[in-house]
Amino acid sequence: MARPFQFGFVLGRFQQLHIGHEQIIEMGIGVCERLLVLVGSAQLQGTRRNPFPAQLRVEMLTELFGDRIHILPLPDYTNEDDHSHAWGRYLLDAVRSYGRERGWPPLDLMITGNDEERGRWFPPEEEADLGKLIVPRSRIPIHATDLRQALLAGDRAFWESYVNPKLHARYEQLRSLTLAAAETKEPGN
Repeated sequence: MARPFQFGFVLGRFQQLHIGHEQIIEMGIGVCERLLVLVGSAQLQGTRRNPFPAQLRVEMLTELFGDRIHILPLPDYTNEDDHSHAWGRYLLDAVRSYGRERGWPPLDLMITGNDEERGRWFPPEEEADLGKLIVPRSRIPIHATDLRQALLAGDRAFWESYVNPKLHARYEQLRSLTLAAAETKEPGN
């Protein structure tokens, strides 16, 4: 049966891939013929907020979703806190270019959580022909920050309760990276 959208995308840092992310991606798979998952802030690693390298985040997404999704690491446009229209154009250009290079139909869906800043990313003309599927965070009330804190504290039970069992074998690796990042002095600190 044909899905209602031809080409959609999801953007996340996945600086701990968790069941809330999974739910958003599964929704995208269910409604899109082709789903592109962007691994944001791809240039960042080894910091408290971004302990994991992009390649590790890509590997975890691949472990969970295989060839049901396409994955593209996306560096920040200027910095992680840039929520400007220029960032929005950069994001949409990257997504549309990925699709064009593969001969896909035009981008027609953005799948996102209901974060306030996302509404400021795009000028109206950039998203005029783009559908939006907004998934309330309240459906699964977990944040990657909570999971990074659990890794720091060694609270494996809490961490495992919000992370797919397929990734549980990575606990020590992720904890080690998180602990090392916590010891690193970040610029401005």
